[in-house]
Amino acid sequence: MIRVAIVGSGRIVPQMLEAMQTVPGYEVIAICGRSAEKAGRFGIPHVYTDYAEMLARPDIDFVYVALPNSLHFAAARQALLAGKNVLCEKPFTSTVEQAEELFALAQQRGLWIFEAISNIHLPNFRKVRELLPQIGPVRLVHADYDEHFPRYDLYLDGAHIPVFTREYEGGALRDINIYCLHVILALYGRPDAVFYAANDCGPEAVGTSGAATLVYGGGLVAVCTASMDSAGPHGFYFQGEKGAIRVQGLPNFFTKVELLLPDREPQVFELNRYEHRLCHQLEDYRDIFESGDRAAARRLQEQTLLIMDTLVRCEASRGR
Repeated sequence: MIRVAIVGSGRIVPQMLEAMQTVPGYEVIAICGRSAEKAGRFGIPHVYTDYAEMLARPDIDFVYVALPNSLHFAAARQALLAGKNVLCEKPFTSTVEQAEELFALAQQRGLWIFEAISNIHLPNFRKVRELLPQIGPVRLVHADYDEHFPRYDLYLDGAHIPVFTREYEGGALRDINIYCLHVILALYGRPDAVFYAANDCGPEAVGTSGAATLVYGGGLVAVCTASMDSAGPHGFYFQGEKGAIRVQGLPNFFTKVELLLPDREPQVFELNRYEHRLCHQLEDYRDIFESGDRAAARRLQEQTLLIMDTLVRCEASRGR
């Protein structure tokens, strides 16, 4: 049984608690933050307001870091220094250098650290990878995560909401476009060129919507759009010379995959075993940890470093 302590009280915490109660092998034993209501609702026995005090518990296997983006690095580092393994929400850190420091520290201390990212662990994503050769060379990929966030109007009215603040490194790129980028990078690797354009709506100018264009030398262009200020399409569309693949649903859900070939009926795949989008990643982290599979952990580490590199390149391309 993997005993988990949580630091943070954001909107993702109840979702992760539900997933950890669904996937066998997890037990949440403590939580730190403004989380008394969550603790009672999910039966968490210990609630802390002091992070260091919680980290002193000898019975914690993993700390799940669910704080605002800019606080991930410090909280994850503190947990590693306390001898705890870490599951850290996306985006993993603020910079590539911070990510490298955390991975090096974990290796030095014989610990495990993972980025909590759902979609690249889903069976439907793995099916897309399997199907891609059937549609020939892929020339264009459209990846879209476009919503009008319920809290966007509150932000425009002056509310201090971390996901819309520069202090906490909010904005559409790091908060939701990261799902689109993770998929493209997992399939095609580091792009040769990256361009990012964004809309800075509201007082914080954090990029409430935007588009990242990833250019690959082999003749592939991927356009990843994400918005928190306006509703739009969801999903992925892979255009190949011999056909196409359409993925329905939000990019962090991968609800349904369709193989579209000329003169054939669409083939539909719905392979995710859990309705809850966070469960499959928890299965993978559990299995890697319990089996001691360092090779699998390194592959995930390389993916996290690649996503951090791409986020920073996107931001640099618009002068930030």
